[in-house]
Parts: sequence; structure tokens; C-alpha cells
Amino acid sequence: MPLHLPPISRRDFLRRSFVAGAGLLTIPALRAADARVDLNHWALLSDIHIAADPTLVRFDINMVDHLRAAVAGVRGLSSVPAGVFVNGDCAFNHGLAEDYAVVTDLLKPLSEAGLPLHLSMGNHDDREVFWKTIQDARPATPPLASRQVSIVEAGHANWFMLDSLDVTNKTPGVLGEEQRAWLSKALDARTDKPALVMVHHDPMLVEGKKTGLLDTAELMEILKPRRHVKALIYGHTHTWRMTELEGIHLVNLPAVAYPFNKAEVTGWVDCTLHPGGMSLEMHAHDTTHAAHGKVSDLKWRT
Repeated sequence: MPLHLPPISRRDFLRRSFVAGAGLLTIPALRAADARVDLNHWALLSDIHIAADPTLVRFDINMVDHLRAAVAGVRGLSSVPAGVFVNGDCAFNHGLAEDYAVVTDLLKPLSEAGLPLHLSMGNHDDREVFWKTIQDARPATPPLASRQVSIVEAGHANWFMLDSLDVTNKTPGVLGEEQRAWLSKALDARTDKPALVMVHHDPMLVEGKKTGLLDTAELMEILKPRRHVKALIYGHTHTWRMTELEGIHLVNLPAVAYPFNKAEVTGWVDCTLHPGGMSLEMHAHDTTHAAHGKVSDLKWRT
């Protein structure tokens, strides 16, 4: 995939701009030629919920307007990010091809700016439709034939993107035995840097909860003993929260689209990696929100 894309047609964008399914991407090798790029700087987006109808409004919010604002915010950063993650629920409800066509149009300015895009699956996506609509999102020899997973090796950490989509437009998610086995091997093969694991569904840590990641216990059995795993980053709940579990940072990304609770902040997160941790700055759509501009510094467990 070309790293710095010139202005391109929508058809070419569909074919070339997404690298989420590339399996393994080494950012330094791709972007070292551009001195402006900070290899430890990332933009984190989640739950964009884009529909085929760009005028659609939910909870008094136009999702297209919010994504456009997020894209403009990322492009306006003084330090050029190494890439952009979109952590699931790219489509509005059912993962329609028409939804993904609008998604690609809205994200095109990031691609034209030379920013690699990494998209994962949420419960409102349709994996097969995504692969058919966004050609080249799935490599000829994917790491897993049935899931959209990838590894991004970059700077001070390695990113591991998982696929928790189970049934489209059904709330719970699941990784499954095959994906968990792949993750275990992938983590064990890369112990030289901190590992940051990204998944759409929230870990179900409260007994009786059935709306998040159904195999949370099995996932945590993989993450907890591997001390180089430093954070689990997820979305799904449309809230902005940070907690810890046995030293692993649990980072719940806010929704770009809309909140379930009006008091919740929406927007995207500016992430900077350091040798011993990461800094997360909230970029709220509502710049008067108390969370806007606040930076959270997270230190890695030893």
C-alpha cells in the first residue's frame, strides 16, 4: 500500500487506502522517510456509526458531522500521527455496503494526507460486506480467514487489533478460540515492546453483564500473565473511562458518533506513546465539556 497517497478517485481509495487487514504492518519502515511523522503519535477513534444517508440524525446528533469534525481535528494536529485507528462500529446499524461507501468518502482526507487507516469490526458491522466493499482491506493470505485482525509494529509499542464481531446488530461480542490462540502466539512472538491490545467490545467484568465481550475471562487469562501487555483499549459503550486490572490499563474510548447518556463526552483521543507509558488527550466535539483537552498519563506495569 502506498504510504503517502496523492488525491485519488473514490474507486482507488476503496482499493488502496485501508490497511487494517494487512496482518502485519511495520510503521517505521513505511513512514521513516517523512521527518514530520511522529512514529509514537496515534489518533484513536471509535463508534463512528456512519449511515448511507448522510443527513441521518440520532440522539439529536448528525454522525457525519461528528466524523467530519474528527477528521479535521486529526488533520489539524501540529505533529503528524503515524496512523489512525477506528475501533469498530464503522457502520450505523447493519453494516451495509452503502454505509461503508460513505465511510470511505469521509475518511478520504486522512488517506490523502498520507495517514494509514486501521479499521476493526464492531457489532454493527458486517465483515463480509466490509471486505467486499473496501477492497484490499483483506489480504490474499489473511492471518485468520474468518476475522479482521492485524498487528501494527511501531515506535515504543506494538498494537494488536482484534475482531469481536459475532452477529451483526446484536449487542454482545466474542473472540472465539481460534482468534485467542492467534493472539497468544502473536504476543509471545513480540515481547520486545509493550503490547497494546485493541478490541471493539468492552470486557465484561461485572457478574451478570451480557452486553460486552462474552469471552472476557478467556481473554484476560491471555493478557494478565504476559507482563509486556500494558493496555486493553475498547469502545462499544460510548463512554470515556480509564481503569486498571492487575496493572493492565483498561481504556474505554468515547464514541465519535453520539452518547447513550447526554452527559457523556463524544469525540476522539490523541495518543502519544512514551518508553514507560502513554498520554491520552481527549478531543471533544463540545469544546466546553469538562473532559475536552484533558490529558491522562498512564504508566506501564513492570
